[in-house]
Amino acid sequence: MEDKFFRYAIIISLAVHIGFFTHFYLTHRSFKFWEKPAEVSYNIIQPEAKPAPSTGEQNLDNINPNVVEKLIEAMKLPSDDQLAGKVPQPAKPESLLQEPGIMDNVDMFDRKPERLKGVKVTKEVSIPMLQSEKINTPSYITYYQIVRDRIRDRAYSNYTKLSVGEVFVTFVIKADGALSGLQILEAKSAANDFLRDVGLKSVQEASPFPPFPKDLTYPELTFNVSISFQYREE
Repeated sequence: MEDKFFRYAIIISLAVHIGFFTHFYLTHRSFKFWEKPAEVSYNIIQPEAKPAPSTGEQNLDNINPNVVEKLIEAMKLPSDDQLAGKVPQPAKPESLLQEPGIMDNVDMFDRKPERLKGVKVTKEVSIPMLQSEKINTPSYITYYQIVRDRIRDRAYSNYTKLSVGEVFVTFVIKADGALSGLQILEAKSAANDFLRDVGLKSVQEASPFPPFPKDLTYPELTFNVSISFQYREE
């Protein structure tokens, strides 16, 4: 009877110890076999294709290695021994550009500029003959024509801007051809400031005028000149 009781006690003790150690082992392990492991997800990333160099870009893979070495050498700072008593000189880019192969992979802008469609502009300066009530002799008409021609030549040279207008000037010419009393008649003029300046400047540059012919026995004469500025495009 005692042996049977002793065996039962041994069996119960072993069961208790086994259960205790099993519980201790399972509670102190970081991995729990009854938990389902987390699923591992992954994405496959395809490398992007390198775009082909477009027009105007340089392909650096084909540059001559000797040229690259020379560029690196040119960018190096000089040492203290090299700077002793010398002023550092920057590398000359012209020498690098003369290296063979340096410009082989440079895509130049090969588009030819469009030819500009030029517009031919023709200037027109005219000084019409004005009627004079006081004097209408052949000598006066001839002299008046000389005055108009000289003023028109100077006005054509000074007409450098494309403006349209008419400048009416009045002035006095003395018997020896000297100019005096030059002014613009505003009431009869229709021009901007540039054309007004051209009108006055042209009369001044045309003087002095020739002396009066013998038939014009006057100490001085007043002349009125209307200078018309126009241009046309062809």
